[in-house]
Amino acid sequence: MESSLGDRLASLLGGSVVLPIDDLEIDELIPQAIVRPTERIQISELLLWASSEHVSVLPKGGGTRLNLGNVPRKADVVLDLGAFDRLIDYQPADMTATVEAGMTLATLQDRLAPGGEFAPLESAQPRRSTIGGILSVGAGGPLSYTYGLPREWLIGLSILGTNGISTKSGGKVVKNVTGYDLNKLYTGSMGTLGVILEASFKLLPIDPQNGMLFASFPSLSNSVTASRKLIHSGSAPAGCLSATSGVTRRLQDSTLAASQDLGLGEPETALLFAFYSGRSQATRRRLEEAAAMLIAEGATAVQRIEGPAAKSTLRWITDVPTQVNEDSALVIKISVPSNSTPRTSAECGDVALFGEKPEQIADPGFGSIRLFWPKYGDIQSFHSMEPQPIIDTIQNVRETAQSYGGSAVVEQCPITVKSQIDVWGDYPDSLAIMQNIKYRFDPNSILNPGRFLGGI
Repeated sequence: MESSLGDRLASLLGGSVVLPIDDLEIDELIPQAIVRPTERIQISELLLWASSEHVSVLPKGGGTRLNLGNVPRKADVVLDLGAFDRLIDYQPADMTATVEAGMTLATLQDRLAPGGEFAPLESAQPRRSTIGGILSVGAGGPLSYTYGLPREWLIGLSILGTNGISTKSGGKVVKNVTGYDLNKLYTGSMGTLGVILEASFKLLPIDPQNGMLFASFPSLSNSVTASRKLIHSGSAPAGCLSATSGVTRRLQDSTLAASQDLGLGEPETALLFAFYSGRSQATRRRLEEAAAMLIAEGATAVQRIEGPAAKSTLRWITDVPTQVNEDSALVIKISVPSNSTPRTSAECGDVALFGEKPEQIADPGFGSIRLFWPKYGDIQSFHSMEPQPIIDTIQNVRETAQSYGGSAVVEQCPITVKSQIDVWGDYPDSLAIMQNIKYRFDPNSILNPGRFLGGI
């Protein structure tokens, strides 16, 4: 009788490397085996063997975005990189750091803090989100308007390819790239081109003062319009978000906001969040000027938070999309030119699914909007929803985004829908080039097969 895949991997890599599968699923696919290597040679041997045997390998970090992307064609082996969690090199004077891919973002920031520096990366659930996972999905957050995405701060990578060979791109200095910029190619590639082992980043000094403004508005449209004016003023924040009442009510009900009355009793009330950081005196002045400006733009109430509480609140705002996802039948992330955010938000806000309009989180500075349509009924009814109304809703949103020069990615939907669409959207003219790149890096298509754009 043929041995199981887990037994074959135990023989190849060592029994301690193979983990119990437990309840891990990827788009309702149960992997045949989970491995957690402790040495690079084990990953190299795994990739060489898997490529020769046409066994799929799905790299995994903290598992926070495990179901992002299309349904995989196969889910044979999950490669857990959690054991690779060392800070390889940190040079405070040079403001650079090199870290293994399995370290969480929170751990990295904790390790850098004594040197007075931080990595300008953002991700929900930072105590679970790993550096490799953040780079693989190109994750951002509320401060993307100021900091940009992870690729802006990445200066070097160490990668293991499906041939079992380790390669490096970039390095540990800010300007060192000649030839093609492979760092940007790997970032956001969903682990389809190679396994990230190490990453080097530029760092920034920790600001001495942080502050946050909450402003209540009669509607999301009012909030987004005020946000646009604020980010183009002399009191521009590092990040600014607008959210509908269904999202912000979670904050109102939390212990974080227990002492604050933000006027969320009205069903249509929306909130604007503006985060500030910098030198103490300048930050306080900007907070005062911004508060006055928001009142002048129609805010019904403005609350101000300073110091550590402001950073804690920013953490909540970054995490809240994952919390709202749990209660959503459909989640779509739209990217449009920033000046089109108000119109796109208004039009998409009227797209109903099963009679329900979406809750929203809009970033008017970065041009991103998340739409959340709630589930109805119990879990059974959620999984048995008719796919066509959801598919039609997705198409309506995509047409709206495209009309403003943008795009829309489906972050969450029932598996019956996901199996019928490409969650990344319409194929670009460059798809053939991307397919050729995939073939050169992964000729047997073993890394996350089918999960990226166009089934790459």
